[in-house]
Amino acid sequence: MSQTPDDPFENLQREVERLFRDMVYKRHPAAHFMDQPWAPATDLLVSEKGARVIVELAGVPRDHVRVRLNGRILEISGRRHSPQEPITAHYHQAEIYFGDFQRLIELPWEADEASVKAYYRDGMLEIRMIPARTPRATEVPIKGPGA
Repeated sequence: MSQTPDDPFENLQREVERLFRDMVYKRHPAAHFMDQPWAPATDLLVSEKGARVIVELAGVPRDHVRVRLNGRILEISGRRHSPQEPITAHYHQAEIYFGDFQRLIELPWEADEASVKAYYRDGMLEIRMIPARTPRATEVPIKGPGA
């Protein structure tokens, strides 16, 4: 399935993510009129064993990427720099985004923080995690007076 920049579902996803970022980071209202930052393509795969988040980060050095877990929210952010060599030709087509990026991924459950592992190879970031253990229900005996 191919998605184009005019895909209404992709646009809706970006808008929901922008609104969520605005709620979390309380952006200035004027920021809504600025160009939206690029958002790398991201997949979230969930199974009974855990979850994998895969992010396409071609051209982004590993040390320019940050992964942060906050409850059920996985934040992936960083920067892709534009090429340093001077461009003497005119662009006939320009589709590659440069600059800062941020993706906020809502997980279906809170992850076990100790289980979160991130791997970076060939421009692909993969983050693996398992659900946090939930406390078991325990029945507490009720004692009477003088017990």
